[in-house]
Amino acid sequence: MVLLLSFDLPRNTKQERKQANLYRKRLVELGFSMKQFSLYEREVLSINTKNKLIQTLNEEIPDAGLITLYLLPDEVNDKQVTILGKNAPHYTIGRPRLIVF
Repeated sequence: MVLLLSFDLPRNTKQERKQANLYRKRLVELGFSMKQFSLYEREVLSINTKNKLIQTLNEEIPDAGLITLYLLPDEVNDKQVTILGKNAPHYTIGRPRLIVF
């Protein structure tokens, strides 16, 4: 299954932009890959891992932030279609640097 994460963090002040950037870096450390600027995804293999990720995200979100999570079963994610333009960047999905048990 895939955990799809959408978030909205304020970016009006320099401090808010810094917090938002640190949070995006943290998502990558937790094994998420960026699909769009505020849309990230990560494959999760167990409910326990999903629950630990949700707990971590809840503890670390900036005070004015909003996160929406979608748990997509493999059947839905396997039917995903991505269309790239001629000059679109191609990303390689890496392994998470932090494993949550």
